[in-house]
Amino acid sequence: MKIAVLSDIHSNGDALAAVVRELEGIRPDRVYHLGDLVGYNAEPEGCVRWAMGSTAGGVSGNHDAVACGRSAGVHFHRAALHAALWSGRNISVEARGYLAALPERRTVEGGSLLVHGSPGDPEQYVYTVAQAAGELARLDPGEGEGPVFFGHTHLAGAFVRREDGTVEAVRPGTLILRKGERALVNPGSVGQPRDRNPEASFVLFDPEQRKVSWLRVPYDVEAARWKVLDAGLPPVFAERLRDGT
Repeated sequence: MKIAVLSDIHSNGDALAAVVRELEGIRPDRVYHLGDLVGYNAEPEGCVRWAMGSTAGGVSGNHDAVACGRSAGVHFHRAALHAALWSGRNISVEARGYLAALPERRTVEGGSLLVHGSPGDPEQYVYTVAQAAGELARLDPGEGEGPVFFGHTHLAGAFVRREDGTVEAVRPGTLILRKGERALVNPGSVGQPRDRNPEASFVLFDPEQRKVSWLRVPYDVEAARWKVLDAGLPPVFAERLRDGT
């Protein structure tokens, strides 16, 4: 079985279209998303519609919560809040309803857990080994022994708790979890990568082999940039697409 997990699409229809073409060749059995379908970029409706029609579900991101009116975005900086609210004004009633109904966590095949920020808080960033170790220690064993897929940072990679209890950061590539190991796995971002690689990022997961593989997909960055500028969104969001920051 192959499961694709995408995160932080952020209204980038050009990046999503490139990833969808890649998925058509891979033909995964399930596709899930980790939220932040909207915000930052210029095509929120298309990205939400894709999730509604082409995925087995997902979880809510903090930008999704603002766009559908479930959150006021009190922790957002001004430009991000402007873009999230713009997304909310430029999606249909059906799309807004889909965002409003997304849960904050979901258990799927292989005993895997889907969250946006961290298992404990959809707005919590997990950047460090110490943060990851704390999150892994607090996991409920009843939710399964598979990896926890999380997003929010837009940085592809993983944190793995080995059998001896030590936790280490793992760079994106291929990861096979051995018996007794648990991991926090970040697919990276489809629509706004921040690891200085502008290519869209996502993961494939094989529950039987407990194997995670990261994939990068080039897309028409310039087309996405111009859509941001033409929509009157903050230019900073167009510029960071070019250099992956």
